Amino acid sequence: MRGSAGAVQPDGGKARGRDLRSREFPVLTTGTPLERQESVRALRAWAEREAEDAIEWYLEDKRLNRLGSRVIRGLMIVLATTGTVIPLAGAATGAEVQSWGYVFLAAAAGCKGFDYFFGLSTAWMRDVTAAQALRGELNEFRLAWSAELLRDVTGEPEQAVIARRLTLIGGFVGRVRAHLESETADWAAEFRAGLQQVQDQAVALPAPRATGTTAER
Repeated sequence: MRGSAGAVQPDGGKARGRDLRSREFPVLTTGTPLERQESVRALRAWAEREAEDAIEWYLEDKRLNRLGSRVIRGLMIVLATTGTVIPLAGAATGAEVQSWGYVFLAAAAGCKGFDYFFGLSTAWMRDVTAAQALRGELNEFRLAWSAELLRDVTGEPEQAVIARRLTLIGGFVGRVRAHLESETADWAAEFRAGLQQVQDQAVALPAPRATGTTAER
């Protein structure tokens, strides 16, 4: 996975980082009915914290990508405008500054290429989409869990209740994992496409002329 909400500490705390890592899996005990119930609750809390960590990371990554995208796009607009104005100013004043216009326009194109290659703008949108999807999954799970707790289980076998609740937790964890894998796959595909385009453009560049002293025939 790309990026992180943070690394898990032994006390369950969170250290800021850039890798998306799982929290420490809870220690489960199953000796008595009360211990089994506590284990199920620990699993539910672990699953929710996993989702919350991922949501927090995507929101943080969104802020970074949004800032980078805005800076690059703002710089691109300034450079492109400057590159357009300079030749007009040169024509009006008779100054030989037209060549500088091409320099600024080339710099603006470089900013656009930088944004495309590193995917700042598209990553911003993906982060928003992923965070919203994970938040929706978390809210849906919490509603389903609340409905389960309000359910009358009088006379129902303990194993059936535990199995049903574990199914809820497992389904939630699986859906969260699917969202993370899907977003990571999109990011990897976009990165490969950008890298391939850069390589194709590099191959298409004309080869430098030889500077030898061979006489013309």
